[in-house]
Amino acid sequence: MKALVKTRPGAGHLEICEVPEPVPQPGWALLSVRYAGVCGTDLHIRADRHPSYPPVVLGHEFVATVAGLGDGVTDWSTGDRVVCEPHAHHCGRCDLCRRGLIRLCTAKRAPGWGIDGAFAPYVCVPAHLMHRVPDAVSDECAAVCEPSAVAARAVSRVTVGGGDRVAVFGPGPIGIVAALIASARGADQVTLVGRESSADRMRLAAGLGVEVATGVDGEVDVVVDTTGSSSVAAAGIGMLRRGGRFVTVGVGDDTFAVPWREALFKSADVKFSFSSGYEDWRAVLSLMRRGDLPAERLTTVFDLTDWERAFDAVADRRVTKALLRPER
Repeated sequence: MKALVKTRPGAGHLEICEVPEPVPQPGWALLSVRYAGVCGTDLHIRADRHPSYPPVVLGHEFVATVAGLGDGVTDWSTGDRVVCEPHAHHCGRCDLCRRGLIRLCTAKRAPGWGIDGAFAPYVCVPAHLMHRVPDAVSDECAAVCEPSAVAARAVSRVTVGGGDRVAVFGPGPIGIVAALIASARGADQVTLVGRESSADRMRLAAGLGVEVATGVDGEVDVVVDTTGSSSVAAAGIGMLRRGGRFVTVGVGDDTFAVPWREALFKSADVKFSFSSGYEDWRAVLSLMRRGDLPAERLTTVFDLTDWERAFDAVADRRVTKALLRPER
């Protein structure tokens, strides 16, 4: 089968290669990939700015159907439509795993960088990490489940609820979804903040009913940062009311300046959010089923063989979420 492979370490070295069709080991499932999303992580792997274990097939965001089952898998049938948490090879024994924090296990090897992923017609995953896709949810919507679960985790970290005034920085897929989730959870006002250079994404968000702006007047209860930018962190903490909550899910520079004294005197809750948990996937699929998270409207579909154009379109912000469609 044809797959997009990181062939060796270093910047670049991504190629469409012929690779063997995978075979599920006991407890795993063979999935037929319908769509796989291009993430910023994939761009970072191309640039050699994210860990990977080449040769490895990229792609960790996907929707698929069950095509085969390994020994011991009894709760699924061929043809079931699924999405899958990316926590393969978590050990199940360490303190983190035993506390339910499998996303933080140091043994974890997610598809797309640690093991072969979904930029291919088929991928193998642990069956216990799969979630059934509701019939009312389209393939294109379900393909955005993984970044949506990341957004849901970030919003949960700052306990958004009724009456809150929320500012979300960054009009990428995670930022737009975070704004929609904050609204669905009862926030009184949610503003998605972006730069003029992201005008197309801002218009798309506005079309989904999200209030958009290049800045926020006055204080807010909650700031969700999806950019990982030092200037955004400073601005976000600056606009928090006393006792406000700030969370970042953006992968930024290794170090940057934070307005420490201001955060201290405001008694601000400053949190970081990484990956997602079981409850986030359940919540996102529920929102998608109810129509509160129309993530399919963020997507643009490319053939897998057209991956370079898809990657460049994401990097240049000409699309919001690119989906790759493998060849059969």
